[in-house]
Amino acid sequence: MSASFNTLDTWWQDSLGALPAQSHHNGQSYFNSEPPFTTLIDTASIHPLHQLGLISIEGPDASRFLQGQLTADIEALAIGESTLAAHCDPKGRMHANFYLYCATKDHYLLQLPISVVDTALTALNKYAVFSKATLTDISTKYAAFGFAKVNPVPDNTDLLASLTINTVGSIQWIKRAAITHYLSSLEILDAQWCGSAAWEYRLINAGLSFVQPQTVGEFIPQMFNLDYLGGISFTKGCYTGQEIIARMKYRGKVKRRCFPFITTAANNTLTIGDECLNAEGQLIGTIVGVTNDIKNTPAQSYGMVAIKVAAAEEASLSIKGETAI
Repeated sequence: MSASFNTLDTWWQDSLGALPAQSHHNGQSYFNSEPPFTTLIDTASIHPLHQLGLISIEGPDASRFLQGQLTADIEALAIGESTLAAHCDPKGRMHANFYLYCATKDHYLLQLPISVVDTALTALNKYAVFSKATLTDISTKYAAFGFAKVNPVPDNTDLLASLTINTVGSIQWIKRAAITHYLSSLEILDAQWCGSAAWEYRLINAGLSFVQPQTVGEFIPQMFNLDYLGGISFTKGCYTGQEIIARMKYRGKVKRRCFPFITTAANNTLTIGDECLNAEGQLIGTIVGVTNDIKNTPAQSYGMVAIKVAAAEEASLSIKGETAI
């Protein structure tokens, strides 16, 4: 997911030591043998995804509770399916957006940047107090691996869930305790090991952005293009923030949307929350996702910027003094 990147915890450090040589820069991981991002489009790849977290929602009221809180139509989600969705405040601003997976009609999983797990749990729990649904952060019990242009290993007892990620590929969540066996099972796959930074590039290339700590409560779902990406149902019943989100569709106009950008910003110092300016130096947007390609010469940064729609076609945009295209 386009994420803020976190220092590897001890478990990830130990587990990744069994894989080919790699390095970490600004919290992003890179395998020494992986190619520049631009050659990834047709490359089969496997990605350890330390930047992701997982929330479990379980109980007899789980489906009804989520139906009244999230932008997606939970009742239309079949067991084993996943969808984009968001949880908003009453003003329609997102606490978080994520992939929702239906394990059973009494058990769902939310996959999101680990940096906003606590925020998402706090926001959801405010509404869960009167529901028979238990929300739990299970991020330290499971680990995520992304697969692009290659079919992951078949279901096994170590697998909790396999989520389809739009046009990008899929993500498997496996028991951390089973990591040795799981990594051995991947040896039969003809795929390149790539880091978390390359996965973020794939997400950006597919137009996907996710709320980070710097952007909590700043954007409505349409600004992250969730209406185009299948993350909003305009036919389901009421949910928190629904009135504002529906009004924007039927009566208003979305003034800001996310667009991808490329820049050669010096030293790959771009961060989420950085400002995007036009030729006159006026603020027209905010970076909501970024990843750095240190394999390319010169190094390049790719990202998503939430920008005024009217300014999206301007010939000259700059971020930290560097031209962005």
